[in-house]
Amino acid sequence: QQQVKGNDLSLELPITLNEALTGAEKTISLGRGGAAEKVSVKIPPGIETGKKLRVSGKGSPSPMGGPPGDLYLLIKVEPHPVFSREGAHLSMDLQIPYSSAVFGAEVEVPTLDGKQLKVKVPPGCQPQAKLRLRKQGLPEGRGGERGDLLVKIVVAVPKELSEEQQMLVDKLKETGL
Repeated sequence: QQQVKGNDLSLELPITLNEALTGAEKTISLGRGGAAEKVSVKIPPGIETGKKLRVSGKGSPSPMGGPPGDLYLLIKVEPHPVFSREGAHLSMDLQIPYSSAVFGAEVEVPTLDGKQLKVKVPPGCQPQAKLRLRKQGLPEGRGGERGDLLVKIVVAVPKELSEEQQMLVDKLKETGL
């Protein structure tokens, strides 16, 4: 007589973008006939929403004394307040004052792993321009190189000006700027 394997189980597993960057170990609780079984799962670095992880033998028990089914975890990477993701690349908006766009500046850009990188904004930088910070994105595949961080420049236009600022802007306007 052939043993019947238990049914496979599927669960959604939410993770943060930081956990997708570094990889993580998550513990999940599975209800087992009144008792909860804790299962530890390794999340590989660079994993994307929609990927499935298989945990062998952690599905439903077999009704006929056969092996239990498998547990499939569907990964869902939660949205991040600063960074958005495209594959291994990250992107973010960086607001700079008008004067920095005109004259250029050195600005600090946050990275997902908590660093602050000093980046030069070139003089005459246009709104929506993108600066590429190599290898500041997510890892690609197992042990793969990291993607890039694309920084979109957003030029801040003040809603209110002081009297002095208003006079200076008026002078600029007279010169055609």
